[in-house]
Amino acid sequence: MHLSILLHTLIDKIEKLTEALLLICKLLSLLTAASRGKKAETRSLSERKLWTHLDVMRYLNISLSTYKRRVKEGLLKPMTLTGDDRYFEEDLTEAMERSRIKGKV
Repeated sequence: MHLSILLHTLIDKIEKLTEALLLICKLLSLLTAASRGKKAETRSLSERKLWTHLDVMRYLNISLSTYKRRVKEGLLKPMTLTGDDRYFEEDLTEAMERSRIKGKV
């Protein structure tokens, strides 16, 4: 019976830790979104270059299948305008940094 109490206590602590970690993740997401918004405000939209998926493939020196795989994995996060994938240059820089950290580049 003593073991049962210890297990319940441990489960409660794990649940509280999980809740705290979820809150931290949400906070980090909000901070990331806010920092992206600040970067975007430094230059007007007309000054920012939109890249096509072909531009991205040339820039990263990757094939179409690798491009599609990276989009599926979430390493590249395109905006879809008029049926085509588009990227801002700073988004590619962030994608390259995430890939470097994960050992993909």
